Amino acid sequence: MVAENFGSPWPVVGVIGLCLLGYILLERRRSPWIADNLDRSTRNVSTEVMAGCMDTVTVIMRAVGMAVVLCTEEGLHDYTGLALKHILVGHLVGQVATLAFSNYETPLCTPSIEVLPLIKAMQEQISLMAPEQNESVLASTILCSSCATLASGLALYLLGLSGMGSALRFVPFSVEVSVQAMLGLVLFGLGIEASCEVDILTDFAADPAELFTLFLDFNIFSLWAASFLCAAAIYFFTKYVKDSPFTIAAFTFLALGIFHGIRVASGISIQAAQQSKWLYPETEYFPLWKLYELETTKDIIWSAVFFNMDKILLSAFIISVVNIACQLAVTSTLLPPKVMGTSTFDYEMIVQGRSHILASLFFGFSADYGNDDTLVHRMVGGRFRLSMWAHVLTMALCVFFVDIPKNSLPYVPRFINGCIVLLASAELLVAGFVQGYSLLTRNEFIVVCMAAAATLLCGGQVQAGLLVGIFLAFADTIRNFTLALEQLPPARDEGGAKVFELPSYIFFATAPGITAAIREELQSRVVILDWEKVRGLDTKAAMEFAQLLDKEDTRPRGALVYCGLKGPCRPLLVKAEALPEEAGSMSNASYETARGGQRGSRSRRSTRLGVRSMHLLAEEAPSISWPLEVQGMLQAKDLARLLCEEQELKLMGRGNCAGQAASGFSAGDSAGT
Repeated sequence: MVAENFGSPWPVVGVIGLCLLGYILLERRRSPWIADNLDRSTRNVSTEVMAGCMDTVTVIMRAVGMAVVLCTEEGLHDYTGLALKHILVGHLVGQVATLAFSNYETPLCTPSIEVLPLIKAMQEQISLMAPEQNESVLASTILCSSCATLASGLALYLLGLSGMGSALRFVPFSVEVSVQAMLGLVLFGLGIEASCEVDILTDFAADPAELFTLFLDFNIFSLWAASFLCAAAIYFFTKYVKDSPFTIAAFTFLALGIFHGIRVASGISIQAAQQSKWLYPETEYFPLWKLYELETTKDIIWSAVFFNMDKILLSAFIISVVNIACQLAVTSTLLPPKVMGTSTFDYEMIVQGRSHILASLFFGFSADYGNDDTLVHRMVGGRFRLSMWAHVLTMALCVFFVDIPKNSLPYVPRFINGCIVLLASAELLVAGFVQGYSLLTRNEFIVVCMAAAATLLCGGQVQAGLLVGIFLAFADTIRNFTLALEQLPPARDEGGAKVFELPSYIFFATAPGITAAIREELQSRVVILDWEKVRGLDTKAAMEFAQLLDKEDTRPRGALVYCGLKGPCRPLLVKAEALPEEAGSMSNASYETARGGQRGSRSRRSTRLGVRSMHLLAEEAPSISWPLEVQGMLQAKDLARLLCEEQELKLMGRGNCAGQAASGFSAGDSAGT
C-alpha cells in the first residue's frame, strides 16, 4: 500500500546512502554534528525549525511556478509533477551537499530561476524534434537540464581548484548587467505566459502586432493583468513599506482566500474556473521513482543534447559566473565571518561545484547559493545549522511523500504563479536597467540596451543577446584600456634627445598610438625608447615598431635608440624585422672605450680613440636602417648627446651646440696631440 501511494522506499534509502558516501569520500574535515548544533541552539529550537520550514515553503512556491512554466506546452501539463520532482530533487541534493562541505554556517541554496528561460528554450527545440511525444520531450528536457547542472558543477570545481576565480574580475561589469537585463525580459515573458498561456516573446519576434491581443481580448487581459498588478504591489510594498520574508507566503494565502471567497460568492465551480483558465486543470500523481524510470525507459532524444549545447554552456556560464561567483565574491562583506563562519572564495566555489555535480547525477535541476536568500533566512530566525537541517528534513518529506501538484495546484490561481515569476523578473529588470542607468557609463549602458534589444528581436534567445553584449562590452573595454595606455608619460628632454618610457605591456590596440607619438618626434630629433619596464608585446605591436623603419620615406629624420631591451621582446621585434638578428648596433667594448674618454680615467690615447669611435657611430647613424641598441639609459644619453652634436656640426653653426661641439673636439684633439 505504501509503495502504491508513495512509491518505493528504495530511492529514499539510495539518496541518503549516496549522499553519505559522497560526504565520506569528498570531505576531509568533520562537519559539526546535529548534536553540536542542538547544544548551541537549545534555547532557539522552535525559531530554528520555523526558519527551516519557511525556507521549504518559499522554495516549493518558486519550484511550482517554475514547473508550471516548463509544462505550459500542450500535452505537458499532466507531467507538471515530474518537472517539479526534477527541480526539488536538484535543490535537495544540492542543499545537503552544500551543508556537508561548506564552512559557512547557514548557506541556503534555491532553484536557479535565472536559467529557466534557457531550459524552456531547450524544451521548445526538443518539441520540434519529437512532436506529440510528450514523455520523450520531458525526459530529454530533464536530461539537458541535468547536463547544464553538470557543466556548471565542473566549471565551478575547476575554477575553485585552479584558483582562477580572481580572473573573473576581468569580465566587464556591463556583461553582468546585460545578463540580468536579458533574463529579466525573458522571465517577464514567461510570467505572462504562465498567467494567460500567451508566448509574447515569440509573438513579438514573429509579428509584433499580435501583442495587441493582450489588451483587446478581455479574458486574456484579465488573466495577465492580475499577475502584473499583484507583482507590482508586492514589489513596491517590499521596497517602500516593509521588506519582510513573510511577504510572499502572506500574499499567497491571502490571494487564495480572496479568490476562492469571490468564486464561492459568485457561484462559480472549480471546473468552471479551470475552463476559464483562472485555475490549472488537475494533474496525475507521479512518485519519485517515476522520474528515474522516465530517464531510463523512455526514448530519450540524445541528439537534443548536441543541438542545445550552446544553451547548456550558456546556462553553465550564468550559474557559475553570474550567479554563484558574483554572490560568493561579496559574501564576506554582506555576511561577516562572525555571523557566517570563515571560509575562502575558492573553497566555496569547489563546494558549489561538488553540489552541482551530485545534483546532476540524480537528474536534478540547478540550485545555487544566494546571499539574499541566506539573509532572508537569518531574518526569519535561522542562526545555526539546525535550521538548515530542519529545511532539508521538511523538504525531503515533501519530495518523497507529498504530491504537491495533485493536491494543491488545481486550487492555486494562475495569477499567483505568474506573480512569483514576474517578481523575479522585476528584480532583474530593475538591476539591469534602473540601477544600470545610474551606475554605468553611457557606453556601458548602451551595451546593456543593445543586448536586451537583440534578445527581444530574436524571440527571447538569450545567447544571441549575450553574444552582442560580450562583443560590445569587450570592444568598449579595449577602447578604454587603449586610451589609458596610449597616454604615455610625457617625453622628457635628455641632452637634446626625447626619451619615451614605454609601458609594461604593449599590444595591438595601444601600439599604433605609441608609435605615432614616436614617429612625430623622430622626424627632427634623436629619440630614445626606454624598454626597461616592458615585459612583453604581441605580434601586431612588433609590426608597428617595424613600420618606424620606413626605408621609402625620404624625409629627413633623426636617430632611434633602444635601451634596456630584454626578455622575450627582442625575438618578436627580430621576427617583425624591427631589429637585426645580431643584438646591438654598438658593442659593449666600443662603448666602454668611448666612455673611457668621458671619465678621464684612461690614457690620452684611449680618450682620443674613444671619442672618435663614438663620433664614427654618430656620423653613420643617419644612414643606418636599424635602431641603435645600448644596454642602459646612461649609455643611451651619451650616444644621444654625441648624435645631437654631430647633427649640429653638419648644420654648420645653426646653434650654440655646433660651436661648442667643434671647439670641444678641437681642444680634445690638441690635448691628445
